[in-house]
Amino acid sequence: GVGLAAPQVGILKQICVIDVTPECDHPIVLVNPEIIELSGEQIGQEGCLSVPGKVGIVKRANYAKVKALDENMNEIIVEGEELLARALQHEIDHLSGTLYVSKTENGIQDVEPIE
Repeated sequence: GVGLAAPQVGILKQICVIDVTPECDHPIVLVNPEIIELSGEQIGQEGCLSVPGKVGIVKRANYAKVKALDENMNEIIVEGEELLARALQHEIDHLSGTLYVSKTENGIQDVEPIE
């Protein structure tokens, strides 16, 4: 996975961690994140550690801008496109109790095994 939200591991806090780029030497920690801008559109496959072995096609914004606190309680702005935008939206959804399966275009399918 590229992200994890605190509620996924039984911690009822508004915290998530995202790690999508090999160039970044540490994951992005978001405390009390708030999406402040979304634009564009992308349609792609998502999976989730909360729903193992399944994937679904989800429509998301292609650009996301998020305001949050970092692990040191400093205000940060994180913005990104494509995978980062998708991960931001997916993880922040977890914080409000929403799973990607409720946003799929055609339900969920089994993950195809890699041979």
